[in-house]
Amino acid sequence: MKGRISMAMGMSIFLMLPIRAQQTGGRSSYQFLNLSPSSRNTALGGNAHSWATTDPAIAYLNPALLQEQTDYALSFQHQSLPGSIANGHFAYAHKPLTKWQIRLQAGLHYLNSSSFQGADVFGNPTGTFRVAESAFYLGGSKKINERMHVGLNMQYIFSRLDIYTSSALAFNAGFQYFHPVHRYALSFSLRNAGFAINAYHQERMKLPVSAELGFSKRLKHLPFIYYISFHHLQDYNVRYDDPALSASGNLFGPPKEVSAFSRISDNFLRHFSLGGEMLLGKKEVVSLRIGYNHLRRKELGVKDYASFAGLSFGAGVKIYKFRIDYSYAIYHLSGGVNQIGITSRINSFFKEREM
Repeated sequence: MKGRISMAMGMSIFLMLPIRAQQTGGRSSYQFLNLSPSSRNTALGGNAHSWATTDPAIAYLNPALLQEQTDYALSFQHQSLPGSIANGHFAYAHKPLTKWQIRLQAGLHYLNSSSFQGADVFGNPTGTFRVAESAFYLGGSKKINERMHVGLNMQYIFSRLDIYTSSALAFNAGFQYFHPVHRYALSFSLRNAGFAINAYHQERMKLPVSAELGFSKRLKHLPFIYYISFHHLQDYNVRYDDPALSASGNLFGPPKEVSAFSRISDNFLRHFSLGGEMLLGKKEVVSLRIGYNHLRRKELGVKDYASFAGLSFGAGVKIYKFRIDYSYAIYHLSGGVNQIGITSRINSFFKEREM
């Protein structure tokens, strides 16, 4: 059992070249919950969920972004990962239905794989199997006043690794403050807070909880929005001191130890991700995006090899009544992942024509 699960989890991360061990990995199960549900979010560094848009998928990360722009919005996202693994997201947002003016949302976040070759603890083949994980969620948000929104969603998580299954219950909560005059937004979100219902074996794994702060602002004289995010706030130390990388050697003397200041500053920067979005056209129907995730760069960097790991790019365009977004995130020296999303407000197809 352990041999099969270990192989499945190992194939789900990118072991195509030797990489730095992950400090944030290995502490919890259901890591697919941390995969970006939106190609727009991916292009902006992976943590850009402080600015409200028409894409309801971003409200999965911060339910407070379920606002008027997302009413009747339907979104489908697909991301191709190495090893024939696919990550997808489906989301629909509805206008307020109750007298309390609570907006509603339903969605599905999932991961599927092709067939893996299973093996026991001694490495003997045991046949092929598949990996499938999904999180079905229901959520809502409420407008507190003209500047503040709060939101909450509840998700039921189910995971299957070969013949072994597990399930959990988790919550995502969010808050957003938006200043309409200065056009900036502040947000806070707490994701994946919950507990396992059924375990794969005997020990129930923890969920990948993450507390995050976000700031975004649209410039006054330029159609450009920038994003600054602080993630993994619940864990101060997200640095991994790999013994093989903790010292830098030279040909003429003993290895030089990494200074305490370097360790502190490196750990601090790993909590940051940055993004920028340029809006083009009279009606801003085209978007160009770029992002950088320092934690991803450090975790997936290769020693003695320069790479663009941590960078991400993307673009979006509105065609007729559809919004199409594309992103490419560089994870490793060997390459990155593509993600595409299609969003549309279904009520736009049923509006009555003016007589």
